[in-house]
Formats: sequence, structure tokens, C-alpha cells
Amino acid sequence: MGPFLSEIGIRKDVFSGEAMITKTDITTCSLNQTHPVHVLFVGDRPISEELTNHLNKTGYLWDRISSSDFSSCIHNRNILGTVVFDAGVVTAKNAAVFQELFKQLDQKDISVIIHKCPDSILLEEIPLASKIDSVDYAPLWARIESNVKFYKRLQRDLAQKDAHACQLSVNEDTTRQLEMAGHVQRNFLPTRLPNAGNIRWATLFRPAEWVSGDIYDIARLDEEHIGFYLADAVGHSMPAALLTMFLKQATVMRQTINDDYRIFNPWEVMTTLNLRMSEQELAGCLFATCFYGLLNINTLKLDYARAGHPYPVLIRDDELLQLQSRGGLLGVFPEADFEQKSIQLQSGDKLFIFSDGAEPLLGESDDKGQFHFNEAFSEICRLPIEPMIETLSNTAKEYHFRPGEIDDVTAVAMEIL
Repeated sequence: MGPFLSEIGIRKDVFSGEAMITKTDITTCSLNQTHPVHVLFVGDRPISEELTNHLNKTGYLWDRISSSDFSSCIHNRNILGTVVFDAGVVTAKNAAVFQELFKQLDQKDISVIIHKCPDSILLEEIPLASKIDSVDYAPLWARIESNVKFYKRLQRDLAQKDAHACQLSVNEDTTRQLEMAGHVQRNFLPTRLPNAGNIRWATLFRPAEWVSGDIYDIARLDEEHIGFYLADAVGHSMPAALLTMFLKQATVMRQTINDDYRIFNPWEVMTTLNLRMSEQELAGCLFATCFYGLLNINTLKLDYARAGHPYPVLIRDDELLQLQSRGGLLGVFPEADFEQKSIQLQSGDKLFIFSDGAEPLLGESDDKGQFHFNEAFSEICRLPIEPMIETLSNTAKEYHFRPGEIDDVTAVAMEIL
């Protein structure tokens, strides 16, 4: 939910590991950005003024990002049409990665227009992809308009179907197996929340389908510390659900050696989890976001780190504050760094952590990409923690998610009495 960033600096390309310069005229996508676009331009190539004027005139929402932000954007951005991709960054070494990312867009019915498409990209595996050799206004605009109209028509047809798409495509036996898988997954969630003294917890877990791509845990680590996290595997179907099982086993909060133990700080937890994901070399470009917090229940000091996850919300004196920290997606490259921060909590504070599927319930981004909480959520935040989460759960149950918004909705909340 963070704002767009426009800056000059050095970044690491997640596909090559090489340093690159980002220019001031390239708007990069925050990992938690929810502002929708009909056309997403990827790459450093300038966009003609004639084309941008026509996009604005026709009411198409559009944005431009650097190629290094492509992976994070397609997994977190609400793209309602097409992607125009400058393939100058595609090499023999990283072609397979881009091929998989293009496939993932195709599975979401999002077409890709690839400029200067190399032979290493196999278009026959990406039905909605097409190549274009010229980015002159007329041919590019015709392709964009056709793709956006196709996407809108397809989503309109899907929205008219009352029956759940999954229920139409599987038989009864498969349905029962998926339901059982959902029950098994819930068994990995904590059955009892570690309320202690003046600390209260509440959670929300609403899968978009039978199984969820979200996982959380809240655990008492010793007499003084509680560790907790919420992780979100990209997607919300069976592959994402399987990845949550790996995340559950790979997230180590405490290590016991003989009669002694050691509690890991958030930076260590996040770094170790990222290394384990990277070492697995998971097929299908499976990534995840995560927030991890370590609370001292005596001093109320909270240490935390995040990896591409929506910023958690601190609710203090009826004011909603986002706790920002740096950290990219888990599993992209092993040398990633995750910033650890600390905050002193106090009586009356609430902490709200959520997966990106909950964002439509909380608010929306403005034209500049700045997220604003809506009035309804602000009012809910005034309630004690358990009624707050119960009300949010009822809101999610009644909310009519648009096709591009349907996702798992998960939240972990804490209140200091």
C-alpha cells in the first residue's frame, strides 16, 4: 500500500544481480501498490507524448515501471488490460524467468505486447502474448486498444456467471479432496492465541477458494517474548497453498540446543527464510511476502521486519500509522537484505497486519499512488480487537470483490490494554 517512488539511485536487478541506474522519469512500483492500471509499460524506453495524450483522453489508467520492478508489480498490481514490455533486458540467462512471468500474466488473461521480442521467448507457450517491432504511435495504440477491450469483455462475461468457476471445472471427488486439503491447512494455524496479561490477539482467515496462499503463526517463545508472522504466497490456489506449508516449516523463530535456547531477531528470521526459499529453486517462480514481529511482553518493545508485505498498521489514539521498512519479496535472490526496525508500544495501541487480499476492504490509492484508509475501516479500528476483527470478517463476507480483486483475506491483530 506504499506510495509510488520516483528517485535516482542504485538498485539490484532481481534477474541478473547487476547494479543499474533508475532515472527520475521512471516511476517504480511499490511492492504493496494497489492502484489499478489498464496499461503497464515496462522498461526504460520513452513513451511518446502522442500516445500518452491519447491514453489520457480515452480514460485509460496507465503507469511506467523499470524492468527490475516487473516481477513484484505483476504479483501485487491490479492490471486490468495489457502490459507493454521492452525486451532489451532479456538475455539467454534470464529468458526462462521472463517466460514464466509472461505465462503467469497469460493465466490471468492479461496480454503482453513484447517490443523486440528475442527468439529465446517462446510465444507459442503464451497465447495472449504478441510481438511488435515498432513502438510508433499508430500500431502500438491499435494493439493496446484491442487488448484492453478484450480483457474488459472477458471479465464482464466472467462476472455474469453466478457459479464459482472452480466448482464448474472439477468433479465431486476432486471437490471433496480440495475441501479436505483446506481442513488440513487450517490445522497448521494456531489453535490457541497467546493472550498474556494486558495483551490480546485476534485473527481473520478467509481463503478465496478451498485452500489459501496465506499462513500465519503467533507463538510464545519464552516468558518474555512472543513471535508472530503473516506470510502470503503469490496466488491463492493449490501451488500457493503448498508453498505455505514450506513457509510454515522454514520459518524458525527459536533454536534450542541442549538445555539452552536462542531467540532469533526479525532480521535473522527473514534472512534465513529467504535463503531457504532461494536454495529450493522452486519451479514456477513462486515468491512470497512476509511480516515478522518479535514482542517483548514486559517492555512492550516490538522489533519487526518485512519482505514485500503490506505495511502493518499501528492504531494509536484513533490515528492509523503505517510502519514502513525496506524488504523485497522472498525467494527472488538469496543476497536480499531486510531492514529491521523497532517501536515502543504503549497501552491503548493496536497493531493490524494483513495480506494484500484485504486491501479493497481497507481503502484505495489516489492518482499519486498514496493509499488512503476508508472511513468504514477507520471506524472499525475504534472497536476492541476481537469485535474489530469480527466486524472486518463480516465485511469481507458481504463485500462484492471485483474479478481482479479476489484473493485470500487474512489478518493478525494485537491490542495492548
